[in-house]
Amino acid sequence: MGGRHARNLARHVAHAEVEAVMDVDLERAAQVAAECGQAQVFNDAEALIYNPNVDAVIIASPDPTHARLTLACLAAGKPVLCEKPLATSAAEALEVVRAEEALGRRLVQVGFMREYDPAHRALLDPTVQEQIGRPLLFHGLHTNLSIGVDRTVEDVIVNSAIHDIHSARWLLNDEVSEVFVQYIPASVDAPETCRLLLVHMRMSRGGLAVIECNVDAGYGYEVSVTLTGERGTATTQSLSSPVVRGAHGASQAVEADWLARFDEAYIREVQAWTQSVLDGKPAGPSAWDGYAALVIADACIQSARRRERVKIDKVT
Repeated sequence: MGGRHARNLARHVAHAEVEAVMDVDLERAAQVAAECGQAQVFNDAEALIYNPNVDAVIIASPDPTHARLTLACLAAGKPVLCEKPLATSAAEALEVVRAEEALGRRLVQVGFMREYDPAHRALLDPTVQEQIGRPLLFHGLHTNLSIGVDRTVEDVIVNSAIHDIHSARWLLNDEVSEVFVQYIPASVDAPETCRLLLVHMRMSRGGLAVIECNVDAGYGYEVSVTLTGERGTATTQSLSSPVVRGAHGASQAVEADWLARFDEAYIREVQAWTQSVLDGKPAGPSAWDGYAALVIADACIQSARRRERVKIDKVT
């Protein structure tokens, strides 16, 4: 993921320069650096963050390092785009929120890139909103190819479904008040694993959200959203490829992974983030959004373990 961000900055952002790249695999870091104009190579993240030639930072390291490195960026006073999740727990994410509040200015953006996906953004078009009326239900479908290794239900929630959790908050413009999670294990002998997750969420103003997350679909990667309103519905296209008709049939290619499906969204994300840094006007998903998503994710994990509904107090 870090390599994709670096290449997008180098190739698609006119006012950005990739100054430095860090990876514990120095050979890999050197390869990415060479592709991005001979950037400096680091094997220490904090050395990169505090380097005086670095104005802003993108964090795409393993999840357990996200909060610590984001806090380092805040201590250095540098804008940061941190991949999701912001942290490994809501409590850890709250530390980031409090540290940013103590600075008195916003520096953190979280990588919920679906906010930059044209298909998702179209749902908020005033014409669409006028036609469907007040949204009542968010239905998110999220399908992944198997990665070849059984995943725990906690991992599926925090690393996959968290995107859909954020999308529900964003598109319904509301907070979650209750969750109920059901899932199907990868095998009967491994009840802690998950191949298909179903999340039911009640929103604070009475709306509903349903997330279906299949992480072992076997055929490809798809993401779609249907908003049901008081007067109609609106559905995003799940694929970006064209439908080809011919020889008495029709077909459509299914992307292999999220990098192909959301290629344009990732480009737009770094373009918008860079512009916000240049303008000094932070935009996009905030540290608070990262924290709120993890509060909901933690509740989902509790629900999955207890097999019962879990209420969520107002996020403060």
